[in-house]
Amino acid sequence: MPIGQETPPPRRKSCEACKLAKRRCDTAFPTCSRCLHKGLPCFYPGRLLETCADVIANIPTSTNNEQIIDLSSQIDHMRPINAAPLYFSTRDTPLRDLTLLPPQDRVDIFEGIPISQNVDLAMTRVTPPRQLSEVLANRLQFAVDVLQNIPKMVVTENQTPWAHRQLYKSGMPREMQDAFTCCSLYMTKNDVNSPVLMSIFDTRINDLLSAAAPTTPLGLLARVHALILYLIMRLFDGGIRTQPSSDSLLAVLEGATLSLFDFIYIPHPSEPREILPIAMDPIMSFWESWVFQESARRTVMMVFYFVKIQHFLHGKPLSTCDGKLGLEHAWYQSAHLWNAQSAFDFAVAWTENEHFIIHNADFSGVLQHATPGDVDLFGKMLLVTKIGINETKAWFYSRGGAL
Repeated sequence: MPIGQETPPPRRKSCEACKLAKRRCDTAFPTCSRCLHKGLPCFYPGRLLETCADVIANIPTSTNNEQIIDLSSQIDHMRPINAAPLYFSTRDTPLRDLTLLPPQDRVDIFEGIPISQNVDLAMTRVTPPRQLSEVLANRLQFAVDVLQNIPKMVVTENQTPWAHRQLYKSGMPREMQDAFTCCSLYMTKNDVNSPVLMSIFDTRINDLLSAAAPTTPLGLLARVHALILYLIMRLFDGGIRTQPSSDSLLAVLEGATLSLFDFIYIPHPSEPREILPIAMDPIMSFWESWVFQESARRTVMMVFYFVKIQHFLHGKPLSTCDGKLGLEHAWYQSAHLWNAQSAFDFAVAWTENEHFIIHNADFSGVLQHATPGDVDLFGKMLLVTKIGINETKAWFYSRGGAL
């Protein structure tokens, strides 16, 4: 019997998965050996399966930060490139090869979040360890709440914290159109239409996975966005049991994200700020390039952040590195730039407002010099994960704002 499983009480009936497959069930608790081996949801007659949403709903409101311990691992961030300034950057030419950072130079946005090497998915489905619940409440609950609302945000606002509202104004690639449609259907899901919707989700996901790789940077970014949306819907809805598995989708997502790196310009905080020209035509070109580049930069950050969130909620160790991460990265923290919906508004925000480059998850410049109005939703998600919910609330309050 696998470590951590209890001896079953007498006369326990086979789990639903084994009954459906007509296979022998050893009735181990909380998950039988067959379900544990195959990664299947395991629940017994009369006992409801607890999904990720159930775990999140039971998170306590108070936390004890003294129980938080340091991790030996680092989350993975990315290296700046020696490319031309953003004003002259191109979307269609690879800008540089990826370079891995040595472990001692990496920065960990998940620093201090504890996770046991021996926690498995079955444990989080039944009763989350107390320490896990406290970490969720203090460091991850804010991001989890945002992620749960993403399908609705896509449909009603045509944006996410990592995809600019104007990104697809000239046309949305087909794979993102399909994901957009699935988000709309997801909002209407109920017990009656669920089988039909799951069939549609299966078809759309399989269409994406069987399609040839996109040939344009925008198409590649749209594929990554679509995969993120499918994974978010699956993570927070235990009823969506589509094929292929989430693990295989994550593998495709990470591969597409690494390909996206070839088209991303990574700014550095030491670079002087670009002086925008007076004429509107070059400003328009600059803004359109920035919308794509910043969406791509944030998307890359979001992918690796989401992978860590998913692993954490599934009880997987955060210290495991697959060799694809550990890359240096940066993005602009400026609600004024991100919320600008025209080239003119962007130029005004660029000229009149301070903006910060978050390099390798270093929020020190923001914490020292920013105002609450500088921090958008994406920044709030990562800042709470970095320093904790109460510390973030205190920072906003000390500057006359509110989280």
